[in-house]
Amino acid sequence: MKIITEQAGFQPEYDMRSICPLEEMLLFDIETTGLKKETSQVYLIGCAWYENGNWILRQYLTENAGDEYEILREFTSFAERFRVLVHFNGDSFDIPYLRYKCEYYGIGTAFSALESFDIYRRAKRARHLLGLSSMSQKSIEQFLGIERDDRYSGGLLIPVYFEYEKTGSEEAEQLLLLHNHDDLQGMLKIMPVLSYTKLLEGAYFFVSAKEEDDNVVFRYRTEQKLPAVFECRLKEDLLLSGSGGEFHITRKLKKGIAKLPLPNVSDYYYLPEEDRVIHKDVAQFLDRSRRVKATAKNCFVRKEGRFLPDIHSGSVCTYYFGEDRKTVYADWEELSGMLKLKDSTAQEILTCMAKDILDLVSCL
Repeated sequence: MKIITEQAGFQPEYDMRSICPLEEMLLFDIETTGLKKETSQVYLIGCAWYENGNWILRQYLTENAGDEYEILREFTSFAERFRVLVHFNGDSFDIPYLRYKCEYYGIGTAFSALESFDIYRRAKRARHLLGLSSMSQKSIEQFLGIERDDRYSGGLLIPVYFEYEKTGSEEAEQLLLLHNHDDLQGMLKIMPVLSYTKLLEGAYFFVSAKEEDDNVVFRYRTEQKLPAVFECRLKEDLLLSGSGGEFHITRKLKKGIAKLPLPNVSDYYYLPEEDRVIHKDVAQFLDRSRRVKATAKNCFVRKEGRFLPDIHSGSVCTYYFGEDRKTVYADWEELSGMLKLKDSTAQEILTCMAKDILDLVSCL
């Protein structure tokens, strides 16, 4: 067994303390000769931790199959110093794999006292927001512009390990260590991707709105820096984009004659000849042949103007077009007037609009 330890030489561009105190977390990644834990071997375990202001990387490498017990014992014993295990998709593979191996060797119940923080499970909620077809670690690295020296996948390295086990080849050893090393460093470097999941969780506030032709661009300030530019078009008339300290929602205004449903339908009468409703206090003066009791289908007033879609709020009048009541609209002149007066209610409405849209993204 070989143990290689070095400093990472950089600091993550993300507040790792949002997970737990730095000294309490241990990042780790494993390399195996196959996916089936009963018939394969773990030949390399890499880990990283914070100590005296630096991130330290350590790799436990087996020189032959007989070393598997040793690296498991050494790593699990070292991991007991920490409270939180940080990993990439380790809930699905790494942790169950190591627990099986430790039980097999009688080492004990591995990681039973440690909390798990899976970067993949948290980051995958932002896949559609970022426009990624895959949320693999390498896909995230490419999105963030992170370069790695390693060009191998774990599967391609399996025959390289078998060659190393037979020959002790220094070249093979370096290839094995490099892949795991870049995975470990990559985990630290991709942590800023969690800023996008924080965004989906509501880490922002409304700043301003600006008309651009038939569109309105709503500007929001983020609580955490977004490390790379993203664009997400949910509909033809709805675009999300952003980077740095803010993101934008661009919405197209709908022009036309909208309907405003009236409450308390029983208080109104419908005039078929004029296709409109009037209050019962006025309707009593009309001939009965000209009026009928209003229904939910015809109890509305019309308004011509420009309207902003997907606004659900009792603080402003909500309209709809035609028979479609799934999409509700706000009168943009009314809402923009409230914004000009710096009305906090209008700002809350637009914050709720952003939440509804981002909730939709996270559910895709």
